[in-house]
Amino acid sequence: MAAGEPGTVRFSTYNMLDLFAGNPDAGPGHYGKVVESIRQLAADVLAVQEIRAPDLATGCQRLHQLATDTGLNCLASGPDAEPVPALGYGPRGYHVGLLWRAGIEPLPGTFASRSRDLWHVLAWVTLDVGGQAVRHASYHATPFGKKIRADQNEIVVATLARPGNRRATLVGADWNGESADRVWDAATGSWRLYEPGDPYAGVEWFEDLVHQCVWDYDERGVRRHRVDRSAGDVLWAGGLHDAAAVVGAPWQPTTGHHASDPYGARGVRRRIDAIRVTSEVVPALRSVRVTDTGLTREASDHLPVTAEYLPAKIAGGAG
Repeated sequence: MAAGEPGTVRFSTYNMLDLFAGNPDAGPGHYGKVVESIRQLAADVLAVQEIRAPDLATGCQRLHQLATDTGLNCLASGPDAEPVPALGYGPRGYHVGLLWRAGIEPLPGTFASRSRDLWHVLAWVTLDVGGQAVRHASYHATPFGKKIRADQNEIVVATLARPGNRRATLVGADWNGESADRVWDAATGSWRLYEPGDPYAGVEWFEDLVHQCVWDYDERGVRRHRVDRSAGDVLWAGGLHDAAAVVGAPWQPTTGHHASDPYGARGVRRRIDAIRVTSEVVPALRSVRVTDTGLTREASDHLPVTAEYLPAKIAGGAG
């Protein structure tokens, strides 16, 4: 991978498909493939989702094992200043975490997580990246319920982007829904969706679309459906910007390639994994890409996403 601009930080997000759960759909050698995928990402900071564990102690041990095997660190300190793995413990056995390379240090007392009122969990920590303090977060949205997803995205916005709690922040997540960010089109003098189209257009209705689409009926009573972007619109309207839309990155799906994906089996290709940033980070963004290789396609039903940013260009300083 080519080196970026001097001082650039690589932040990646990766849903690892039931890591440690022994899910047969993940295929043989699943853990090793995930570890090698992470090593090849060469991320400076990594947000992960779907660490499976039955309890907090096991989840912390498993995140620590993943950090060790990938050559990264995960020990941070929360409000009580006791070093702990940066694991966000979810109420349904699906947990998130944050890892970072040597040379990056977590600020004391800045690691925290929230699962209250969330289907899964949100976790965050402020890291010293080359003398700048920047908050990084990992989130896993609900796969079910459009209204629940939108409501819980409001909680994410309130936690990370509310004026009274603002600092330069990047959050990597499996959003389980479509982006609604718009980009300015100078040629037409108007705003247009960054997303190139409706991923469900032309797909015959199946029951899981109740969690992703809105619908009505034509004059003959035939159901018509279209993508629901309300949860994504909460994020954009609330000040968490889709990094890919900000930099105008070529559109790439992050799901639909894996044999275990019921949407992919119907030809649906979705971009539901993304990095979002507060407005302070927007001028610092340099690039966004999806790592789509034979290995990452085998390792998980989600492809990792990486954003590069330059801390020195964060608006008003990192805070």
